[in-house]
Amino acid sequence: MQQEVLSILGLLHDVSNNYQGASLVLNQIIDGAYGQSLEEIKPLLIALQQTHERGVSLIQSKRTAFFELNPVTAQPFDMLSFLQNNYSRFKPIAQYHSLNLHYETQSSYKHGTQVRGDSISIDRMLCNLVTNAIKYTLAGDIFLRLLNQENDLIIEIEDTGCGIAAEQLSNIFIPLWRAPNSNLLHQSGMGLGLYIALCVAHAHGLTISVNSVVRQGTKFTIIFPYKDDGIYGVDGRMLPFVTKTSRKSEFGSRKF
Repeated sequence: MQQEVLSILGLLHDVSNNYQGASLVLNQIIDGAYGQSLEEIKPLLIALQQTHERGVSLIQSKRTAFFELNPVTAQPFDMLSFLQNNYSRFKPIAQYHSLNLHYETQSSYKHGTQVRGDSISIDRMLCNLVTNAIKYTLAGDIFLRLLNQENDLIIEIEDTGCGIAAEQLSNIFIPLWRAPNSNLLHQSGMGLGLYIALCVAHAHGLTISVNSVVRQGTKFTIIFPYKDDGIYGVDGRMLPFVTKTSRKSEFGSRKF
């Protein structure tokens, strides 16, 4: 029952974040922040369209069970262009908050950038991490990176924000937990974004880690391990879902 409640709250959380971001961009267009002609505002309109389609996909697919992986929905896609779309969607939102969003890539990748997985769930994971980076960075920069680390494919989301105290790091993935300084930063939220990100990562066999320094910033790292079939992400040997026992062990020990 608790999982069902968290799943529904998680869906509401992500849909709400999605349309709040779209509203910010739309208000900027109305205010003329990006010009008046169709040519000038077309990139913003494309970003709005992508945001709208993401919200519709979340609702229509009924992806409440973000901690489970349906083998039918695990399809190959190109992570390089996938992250480019995320960058395009979040860049105007970052600009609204007077932040600089950067997308950094390599000139080549050892095994390419093809990933197999549930693209809607992976999108939820990434969007929650980028949204948090924007939310907790009052000034400065946010970096979205796609890198190689030996054979593995790496995504980094780094900010120059308020950071997380060392004694709080073991709590950040607990559902409904919020940092004590959230109210001081005037940031509202449900405390589900990082929990969703961790569940999606584990369902796909990914590793997610965090490094943070108070008043300097935070970096989340997601590792897509290389598979023998030449593609990152899910393979045929993986279980379609994370069992209740393993979830209890993971969150009870607070390891990530």
